[in-house]
Amino acid sequence: MVDEIYDRMFQENRAQMSRDFGQLFSGIGREIGKSLKAMHQFEWNAPWAIKAKASKDVGCA
Repeated sequence: MVDEIYDRMFQENRAQMSRDFGQLFSGIGREIGKSLKAMHQFEWNAPWAIKAKASKDVGCA
């Protein structure tokens, strides 16, 4: 009887712990993804970066 109660409590707590870890790691992953997206945008859309200009030379010599 005591073993059944212990086992039931253990299984419930283990399931809850698994859900909690899943939420924790998904939240961490979401935040890291947002920061990487912002860093990518910061690197590639920098307003101070020199834009490449189209050449007016057509190459006919």
